[in-house]
Amino acid sequence: MSATSAQTATPTPSSPSSSEELRVAALRMLNVMDRPSDPGLEGLARLAAYICGTPTAVVNLIDADRQHSAAAYGFAPVDQRREDSMCAVAVDSKEISYTPDASIDPRWARNPFVTGVIDEVRTYAAAPLILPGGEVIGTMCAFSKEVSYLSRVQLERLRDVAELTVKMLQLRDETSRLGHAATRDQLTGLPNRSLLLESLDQALARASRGEAQPSLVFLDLDEFKVVNDTYGHSVGDELLRAVADRLLQCVRASDLVARLAGDEFIVLCSGSSTGGLHWRIDGLLDRLRAAFTRPFPLSVGNVRVGASLGLAYAGRDGDDAASLIAHADFAMYADKRIRAGR
Repeated sequence: MSATSAQTATPTPSSPSSSEELRVAALRMLNVMDRPSDPGLEGLARLAAYICGTPTAVVNLIDADRQHSAAAYGFAPVDQRREDSMCAVAVDSKEISYTPDASIDPRWARNPFVTGVIDEVRTYAAAPLILPGGEVIGTMCAFSKEVSYLSRVQLERLRDVAELTVKMLQLRDETSRLGHAATRDQLTGLPNRSLLLESLDQALARASRGEAQPSLVFLDLDEFKVVNDTYGHSVGDELLRAVADRLLQCVRASDLVARLAGDEFIVLCSGSSTGGLHWRIDGLLDRLRAAFTRPFPLSVGNVRVGASLGLAYAGRDGDDAASLIAHADFAMYADKRIRAGR
């Protein structure tokens, strides 16, 4: 088949800025940028290369200012500036973009992937990744340094692979959302009991290998019931969210703050095999106590609550998740009784 008969329509002019903003927003909402490569996506890229008879195929996602390669076959995926991207031209159309020789095609002749600055692409075919709402978020593209001619059947099969790619990207996003929902507290967004126990088990496994010594801080709010009774449960929920935010400000990035239940929170510190854990925990306890000396600004005004703290060390106070949490809980109630007697 000749190049003329195989080529599809020239891409339409760029959409208005409002359409571009919607396109970029749809891409970012899909939550697929900058994620680890997926074997399924790599398999689809390999299939695209096989269909087109090219050594290379890539799943490219086009953000506002860059091209992100989500998966590739025969090519080391690296991000590129959008102005350098060949696929940035393809997202302006819902049709397949194809040329047997990009060096003489005005759409790409001066592109650095064609001129030799980055690569020397000749055959190039890109099927758009189109979301159900019509937004084109990127392409499944196949390319080669050799001039070759693709049939219309090959191009249509490339479009089929692009449609499968969109479905897989949507499935990854949905799976991620479901996994997040299953391990997060709906009110505060903090890890829930399930994720806490999983993380604690992993920390204890590392401790058994001498890699770390985890510790727990069990935190329970004082007079939380008074807040609920005085202002209502909606303000109580507001307070719990504010407490969660403040706790996150007190810990290191490697620590985990979880909501256990009600007004109970736990901070899991992974520790270190190099020592220094005790003074670091003492510093954390000081920061946590200081955090509750300040009122919480809520919709009803400033609200003050205290917090009782209990500490447990792996090894000293237990070797499994249940015993550690129980010991920290017991220590927290001892602290609460002391605070109530002041």
